[in-house]
Amino acid sequence: MSVAITVDARGKRCPMPVLMAKRAIASCDAGDAIEIWATDPKAANDFETFARLQGHDVSWQRRGEVLVIQLTLHVTRGT
Repeated sequence: MSVAITVDARGKRCPMPVLMAKRAIASCDAGDAIEIWATDPKAANDFETFARLQGHDVSWQRRGEVLVIQLTLHVTRGT
């Protein structure tokens, strides 16, 4: 699946990575994927919770010190 938007949240503390992702989601459609780069150690848990509450799929992997989070959106813009 191709990534529609990449959000660079490196160096930002939560909740900023989640807020930045929410802003990006507003310009996406259901089925799109966004990728978030984060360095906050709490980001994985925050995005797991966010995805569950919003109805998105989430996966993540660590690349060095960067956590690369991918959200697949299942909610359309404006909902």
